[in-house]
Amino acid sequence: MKNLYLRSMLAAACAVTLAACGGSGGNLYLSGQVSSLAKEGLILLNNGESLPVSAGQASFVFTKLLKTDERYDISIAQQPKGAVCTITNGSGKATSYSVSTAVVSCTTNTYPLSGTITGLTANNLQLVNGSNDSISPLAGSSSFTFRQVADGASYNISVKSNPDGLICKFQGSGSADGHDTIGTMGSSATNTSTLNCAPK
Repeated sequence: MKNLYLRSMLAAACAVTLAACGGSGGNLYLSGQVSSLAKEGLILLNNGESLPVSAGQASFVFTKLLKTDERYDISIAQQPKGAVCTITNGSGKATSYSVSTAVVSCTTNTYPLSGTITGLTANNLQLVNGSNDSISPLAGSSSFTFRQVADGASYNISVKSNPDGLICKFQGSGSADGHDTIGTMGSSATNTSTLNCAPK
């Protein structure tokens, strides 16, 4: 009787241990790669198990073990804020090969960043955002637009070259010469400062 009691206790302890470790009689971990996840909030789902994935994470592993030939179907329970993710190779029957082939690919949303221009009566104005994105509004333009700025990204718009015979400055600029404006992109199209141009 004592031995039977001990065996029962041992079996119960093993069951608790397996449950805590995600054991379900299987021996295959369902995992995959994550690409370009720059935003927080992504949650993956497989057969009732939710798995949060942090920004910058390059891979994921579900804790529930799968049996060989058990069906799996990874889906996105929640998209990250300000981004969209998709899954390839996310469903199938579990084998030692297939359980690690899923790929989650994410793209951060982009929006137009624009502003107002006054007094632009000449050409050759050049504005830059950061080091690569540049635009050249023509004489008579009353606005400018950088078309694709990532959600939540910092921006720094500056006057790279003034138009012929004019000097242009941003209202409320923090720089001594008024040649730039900085901020953080929102989760929608954003209007920034007014650029005033006047004769030298």
